[in-house]
Amino acid sequence: MIERVRTAGSGPATLRRQRHRFGAALALVAVLFTVFGPRLLAAHEIIDAERANAILAAADAAATRANGAAGARSQAEALFALGIVQVEATATLNRDLAAHSGRLTFNAESLQKGLEQRNLGPRFDDVIGRYRLPTASLDQALRLAPQAPDAVRARFELLKAGFYESFVLDPFQLVGMSFDDLARQIAEANALASALSTPDDAEEAAFIHAIDLARAARLAGEPETARVYAGRARLALAAFVEAYPQSMRAASASVIFKGLGGGE
Repeated sequence: MIERVRTAGSGPATLRRQRHRFGAALALVAVLFTVFGPRLLAAHEIIDAERANAILAAADAAATRANGAAGARSQAEALFALGIVQVEATATLNRDLAAHSGRLTFNAESLQKGLEQRNLGPRFDDVIGRYRLPTASLDQALRLAPQAPDAVRARFELLKAGFYESFVLDPFQLVGMSFDDLARQIAEANALASALSTPDDAEEAAFIHAIDLARAARLAGEPETARVYAGRARLALAAFVEAYPQSMRAASASVIFKGLGGGE
């Protein structure tokens, strides 16, 4: 259980303790996100030809449906289906990369080339070392039908992509994301944490929300803005640990809480 937040001092000793805790937090978060968060390190997962062909066939079916859909609702449903196929394909390629020392196996490479030929493939980002999710289909589906039953799932997939693709190992060093983008992601994660019906998904959204608040506290340029975000982050991290005490993520949340001056 995380202690209630008490006002932390601002002297040199306190600052040194906070920097030390943040260093420990970063190390723990890096390990947690690499192994658990993006779920990239499946042990030597093998993509067989049948699976690769099934993904390509699903992409073809969804794209054909989207191109022939009549009406915004039908088109949105088809685009959502296409976007989810791209989510699966991107995750599959990234797991294959991680399980085989950064090189795609033959079947994974065939899948990647097949998607590329259809203009549906994910883009490999040399900075983060993995494929980025193509978001156009999900974005368009949400524009066409923001209140559709599939909308929450689409928003969650976009949230996860935005979060896990915004750093390499250290989540406190943003990659391809501005502070304004981070602020928008904080609001979206907070909204989705209470909207998602699957407990595991709700937990992940709540964790992203808490970590993003901590990132904002660390990265804010103005001291007052940093102070406000730090207070919000401590509350969110404490709430996460209380709600999910058995989660693998709880240890990381607890350390970051202390790194932000919680429990002084």
